[in-house]
This record gives sequence, C-alpha cells and structure tokens, in this order.
Amino acid sequence: MDTQHKYMEIVTWAIEQINTGHFLPGSRFLTEAQLSDRFSCSRQTVRRALEVLVQQGLVTRLQGSGTFIAEDDAHPASQRQRSMTVGMIFTYMDSYIFPSIVRGAGDALVAKGYSMQLLWTDNTVTGESTALRMMMDKELDGLIVEPTRSALPCANIELYHMLADRGTPVVFIDSYYPELTIPHVALDDIQAGWMATAHLVEKGHRRIACILPHTNRQGHLRYLGHVKALREHALPIKEEDILWYSKENMGQLLSAGRLLDFLTPYSAVLCYNDTVALQVMETLAKNGTRVPEQISIIGIDDSEAARYTHLTSIAHPASKLGEAAVAQLLSMIDGKGGKSVLFPPRLVQRSTVSDHRQ
Repeated sequence: MDTQHKYMEIVTWAIEQINTGHFLPGSRFLTEAQLSDRFSCSRQTVRRALEVLVQQGLVTRLQGSGTFIAEDDAHPASQRQRSMTVGMIFTYMDSYIFPSIVRGAGDALVAKGYSMQLLWTDNTVTGESTALRMMMDKELDGLIVEPTRSALPCANIELYHMLADRGTPVVFIDSYYPELTIPHVALDDIQAGWMATAHLVEKGHRRIACILPHTNRQGHLRYLGHVKALREHALPIKEEDILWYSKENMGQLLSAGRLLDFLTPYSAVLCYNDTVALQVMETLAKNGTRVPEQISIIGIDDSEAARYTHLTSIAHPASKLGEAAVAQLLSMIDGKGGKSVLFPPRLVQRSTVSDHRQ
C-alpha cells in the first residue's frame, strides 16, 4: 500500500477501536511511534491520520503530553448529526448500464432513509474536478464516485485528500485509483477478460483481436485477463492483436477502413464492452462482413442492447454494484470501515460467437 496515503487505514482502524470501546473517553491513545510501528509507515503518515481524527473530534492532542480520546461531548463519527444525504458522481448518467447502477444504489439508500445528489463528469478530468467541488459545498454524509479515466494518474488527487481530511467517506464504483486507499466495488475485470477469451478459445478461435481503451483501468484489467487465458492455452501474445483507443480517437480508429484492415487476420474479437461490440457489428454489416460466419464477436456488460442484438457477452452486476457500494459507504459512515468488493463475471452465450473447431 502506498505509505503516502496509508493514513486512511489508520483513521479507519482508530474509528473502529473508539466506537467499539477499545479506547475510552479521556484515555491515552497510541503514540506516533506505536502507530508507525503498527502500520509500518512514516511519522508523517501517522501525523496526517491524527490530524483527520482531531478534525473529526475523535481525539485531542496536548503538546508534551500526547494524544487522548475525546471526552463524551465530542461524539464518534457514527453518532454525529447526519444530513441523511449521499452524493453520487458518475461519468455518464443517461444511457447504458449506469441507470441500473444508480437504481440499485438509490433503492438501497431510500431503504435506509437517505436521499441522494447526482452529478456526472462526462468522463473528463475537469468534469470530475467540478463535480467533486460542487459536492464538497453540500452537506453530505459520504460520496460514491465512478473514477474518470482511471488508468491515468489521478489528476484530482488533492480533492480526494481534502475529502479525507474533512472525514467524508468515499467509495469508488466500477473502477478505482490505485494511488488512493479508498474501497472500491466493481466487476472482477481480470476474470471477465479471462472468461471472454477462454470462451473464444474453447470455440476453436486462435487468432483473437482485442479492442480496449487505454485510459480506463477496466480496459487494462480485462487485457490482463485476456493475456492470462492465452497463456493458459499456450497461445502467443502479440502487441499487434490489441487495438487501444481513447475517447478522443475512438471514432477514427473504429472507422470502416481502419477497423476492417485491423480485423482481417482474425476469426474473433473481444470488445471492451457491448457499446464497442455493437459499433463493430454495425460497421462490419455495412461492409458485407457476416457475424459470426466470418468473424465472432464478444462484448462485456450484457446490456439491454446486447439482448436485442443477440450479442454474446459477459454480464455486469450493475444494480448489485450500486447496492454494494451503498452498503460499504454506510458502514464507513457508521465508523466501521469499508472494504473492496469484486463481483464474479458470468458468460451469457448468444449467437455472435461461432464454433471454429475443425
């Protein structure tokens, strides 16, 4: 774990210890040296954690005397006055699987008496910055955030540090930033990539292309799963088999001429998600290439559009992701800490993958 941000692990542990009575009001807390030894981190990391605990009213620090658990008039986080409102930030809100994620989270929040504030980033760094700042101006008990371009270094890391310093719990959904020790809830993307590729190999395909985004961590993890499946079946791993795209150049890379040239050597293609798979299918159909007779296609997410078009896909838990994110966030709000949760993928076979065995 990155020691620069390990302070949140100390904060979460301290809140749990205080709320369960391991440290009583007025008692002496662990010293900086003891915390540093316990969590194998620097004194600077410990001091940052203690600053957060002081700001939350959980401990007091007396120069020359040490750190003490706050008296009864400073309540633990789980007993504080709550706004009963949670903020949710997504990359997009109006299409694809995101309404299902929001619906799952919303139902779980309403069941616990919470309301929610929704914002979206349009999958841009500036959009994420604006959304985070707007949420920080509101009275919120916590935040659920879908990271923006999560394969890139987190450009808004200082805003997340500010949220931590304020004691605002955050849970990432669908992806995460590895620079931050924040729990995340997501599909097991490595396993999803493995499952999709393994299915194609089991159907006899040996030349398999991939179309993946280089800016989203999910794309990188699905690539790792793809590579794992190739290794297990003693198939070669070639850089030229991967078409990496970004939001900016996706239209150009998936244009008819470029796409048809790229796919010519392959009998099957693994697409990052159903949206990309359907774009590929549309382009191929317009240019006389038959699916799956000439090339097989598999997507990821099992979206509603995949069902209409008979696309073989890997199911995304969608609404369950929203429910799980809320469960972890409410646990953090209660001072019990949160954990990361990965959902196993599930193959949904339809008619876009042919049997290529001889």
